[in-house]
Amino acid sequence: MKPPFKIAIYTGLIPNTTFIETLIAGVAKEHEVLLFGTVKKKTSYPSKRIKIIDTPTSLYRNIPLTLWRTLKLGVQHPKRLSLAIKEAKTYPTLYTKWLRFSRFVPVLLHAPDIFHLQWTSRIDRWLFLKSAYPCHIVVSLLGSQAAILPYIDPEVFKRYQRCLPKVDAIHSISEHLGRQAANFNVRAERVHVISTPISTAAFSYYKPFIKRGVKPFRLVSVGRHHWVKGYRYGIQAVHQLIQSGVDVNYTIIAAGNIPEDLLFQVNQLGLQDYITFKPGLPQEALFEHLQTYDALLLPSLSEGIANVVLEVMAIGLPVISSNCGGMAEVVIPYKTGWLVPVRDAKALADAVIDCMQVDVEDKRKIIQQAYDLVNANYHEAHSIAQMLQLYDEVVGSDVEVNKV
Repeated sequence: MKPPFKIAIYTGLIPNTTFIETLIAGVAKEHEVLLFGTVKKKTSYPSKRIKIIDTPTSLYRNIPLTLWRTLKLGVQHPKRLSLAIKEAKTYPTLYTKWLRFSRFVPVLLHAPDIFHLQWTSRIDRWLFLKSAYPCHIVVSLLGSQAAILPYIDPEVFKRYQRCLPKVDAIHSISEHLGRQAANFNVRAERVHVISTPISTAAFSYYKPFIKRGVKPFRLVSVGRHHWVKGYRYGIQAVHQLIQSGVDVNYTIIAAGNIPEDLLFQVNQLGLQDYITFKPGLPQEALFEHLQTYDALLLPSLSEGIANVVLEVMAIGLPVISSNCGGMAEVVIPYKTGWLVPVRDAKALADAVIDCMQVDVEDKRKIIQQAYDLVNANYHEAHSIAQMLQLYDEVVGSDVEVNKV
């Protein structure tokens, strides 16, 4: 039996998004999980294998804690401390030097076997770990940090080309994002496509389709307020439907302030009675709330594979999605949902009408097939098993090299 590894699942913030929290809990069943970063909300985990190593941003707490950790690192591993100081000096201001140093020290002190970085854009900060001790670095390609940021910022593109070929493995949540790695000089065999883990809890909310006998037809979108979510096209689609006499309303559920352009668009089109903005909800409350709608609308311009689509498929809600990023990998027209071109409000509107009018038995079949697809390929048990195998391969490659 292989001994457990120390695995850092790094985001910088504790706790983090639902799918990362699901990954943490799953990995901790076999390995020790180290969470480095700033605790934004009081958090505890039932597993004793999950360890939180907090680095507060407030200087009056950060400075004494970092000095104590620095003393320990200097006594136990002076070469690592020297490297942390050297790396921190590369940053431009005294504040950023200290901030980076205070993040480096606890990682070097605990020395995880695998440092799994969730946000690609930070890779340049952590590559030095490979020269500090036998550290294996895995980087995840997730959403906009992989699909958008390097293409709107030339410096990020160059950073990825420079840094990503040096990591031990690339994890991608979709085949589409996995192919993007070739743009950053990463060989295909270094890329491992492992889907987002959808928690067992989501599947427990599944309900077979039952036709609602009431109007209007209720559409919902869920996600952050960001241009990439394409809500303007969802609003345009609703306007076209209303103009055509279709009885429909649309709710956008997203945390944070509602963007002015969306508010203005709703007002200008006279849709105040048809479109509602709601704040974000806790996961379980969201699942229950989503089941009061007739379909999920995903008008996004770019996605890896949208977690919300996988989740609503797991709970039994029909999906109407734009054909962006990796969405075609899960939304198969008339088999698991409705797929339309990006930035096409008319196509969205037509798909809504089709979803409304499709035969009850056909809709029930589509919803069941969507559930089966997600359950077979995106359930946390499946995804986490693949991630654990990747960790074994990454560490095992060193063992094999050393044997030779």
